Amino acid sequence: MRTIKSKLDQLNLSNVIRYVLLIIIISTSNSHGQNKKRVDSLLNALEQQKDTIKINTYTQLFIEYINVDPEISKTYLDAEMKLAEDINNKEFIARTKINYALYLFNKSQFDESITVLDKLLIDFDELDNDYYKTVVLVNKGNAFRELGQYEKALDAHMSSLKIKEDINADKESIAISYWNIGNLQDDVGRSDEAIAYYKKSKALFKELNSEADTIILNIMIAEELSETPEKYEAIPLYKDAVNFFKKYNAKQDLARIYSYLGTSYVECDSLDVALDYFQKGLAINKEYSEEAYIGLDLRQIGKIYLEKNQPKKAIPYFTKSLEISKNLNLKDEISKNHESLAKAKASINNYREAYANLLEYKTLSEALLNAENIERMNELEVKYQTEKKDKDLLLRGKEIELLEERKQKAENQRLFFIISALGILALAIAVIYGLKQKIKRNKTEREKLDIDLEFKEKQLTTHALHLAHKNEVLLDLKQQLKTIKSEGTNSRGFQNIINHINLDINNDTNWEQFKSYFEDVHKGFNSKIMNTYPDVSTNDLRLMSLLKMNLSSKEIANILNISTEGVKKARYRLRKKLNLTTEESLQELVISM
Repeated sequence: MRTIKSKLDQLNLSNVIRYVLLIIIISTSNSHGQNKKRVDSLLNALEQQKDTIKINTYTQLFIEYINVDPEISKTYLDAEMKLAEDINNKEFIARTKINYALYLFNKSQFDESITVLDKLLIDFDELDNDYYKTVVLVNKGNAFRELGQYEKALDAHMSSLKIKEDINADKESIAISYWNIGNLQDDVGRSDEAIAYYKKSKALFKELNSEADTIILNIMIAEELSETPEKYEAIPLYKDAVNFFKKYNAKQDLARIYSYLGTSYVECDSLDVALDYFQKGLAINKEYSEEAYIGLDLRQIGKIYLEKNQPKKAIPYFTKSLEISKNLNLKDEISKNHESLAKAKASINNYREAYANLLEYKTLSEALLNAENIERMNELEVKYQTEKKDKDLLLRGKEIELLEERKQKAENQRLFFIISALGILALAIAVIYGLKQKIKRNKTEREKLDIDLEFKEKQLTTHALHLAHKNEVLLDLKQQLKTIKSEGTNSRGFQNIINHINLDINNDTNWEQFKSYFEDVHKGFNSKIMNTYPDVSTNDLRLMSLLKMNLSSKEIANILNISTEGVKKARYRLRKKLNLTTEESLQELVISM
């Protein structure tokens, strides 16, 4: 999942989702956290129970502890598995193994969990129990998803759904399958398909009067919609969540939803309404939440004041957010706050401080990029040194064997053979020395090539970010000059400056330099595109180059000097030229070229 999972984590609902999807019909409990009163009741009942009833009670105790203390839950799991073996009931043995697979899943042992589940599919097939086959398939799908094997996960969930439909399973079970399939569609970037399945699941949960599930699905649908042209449709869904969290006095969750609403209204250009929601969220976060959330809300409020052309109001919010992000060492947030402060201070003609903030932003941005590259280089270096050490040990081992052989011959043969052996030894040493020298030269050449490639990749990324930032700054400056021009008298002089800025924004020299860097890193990309898709235009080729670099829509828009909506339209036109279906990903196609 992309952002949905993190949002559910923030809403403190991820555990509910995770185990509802995994356990399904095993649990009859309405709670997925330990309930002391319920545990005491189960333990008291356990003393009077026997056989299959006792197994069911062990299962309930296992579920009560699986998310609280997995090792305690394992003791109840072992007890139920032993009892199932003792009474020699094949179905109950198989059912307890589902819990074992769940335990492995909870320990992040996903491959081992899948192995258990594969055997259970055979067991339940022999028992002719389709109902429990659907449970096994759902668990298997979730394990594949955790491993990032989305096609296998989707196949398991679709197989489970088909069986459920064939046996006319209950609505809740069907709804959970829709939910799982929606999650997988989201994982692979198919927003429309994800929304469709979430809506199917939501409709069934509404029929079942399951308010919590309905609200969670509303949030997930809203998150998907916020990435589409229908983003305004997310607002009423978030408002339903507001009412729900108010009803249960869930303050922190309410603050998160206020933040999502603020973001939605910003995207819909309703800045005053967005400001109100961010301020509501900030008030709650100051009382209940971690400082990081306070910093995020402060920066969002500052951005709105800046958008409203009130930079003096924006600066204190950015300054406080920067202070918080420095205290928490949130480097990405520090960078963003410096960038925002640079824009705000430039708007009030405080160019000296604006330039200082801009330098901080650029330094941090490059450092964040370099940190990723350095980590990648360190991994390669460790791998290389390990392989080199293994090769050296092998060479030394062979050299020792060769010396031993020469020694044995020296003892058994005449002087002539001793001299010959020494000659062979000298030759072997020369060969080994030559091999070592060759390995050393190859290592030096590889290191040089790796450093050269890393440098070119850094040049390409830095140049792209420079293009994006340059155009954004020039456009801001152009707008400010237009405003000054409308208020002043020397309009001709201002117009000349605006014309120079327009020339710089549309200067193709920067593009030629970018193209040169790009071809150095992604050799043959442009020629391969033109050979495969001869109808692609120069502008299409530029867009595909930026997609190849995995840049965001906002960065692409700044570089191409168009709006984010223009980027979406350009992507749509490009998809039509490439004859892509709705199931095919433009991003994946370009990256694979």
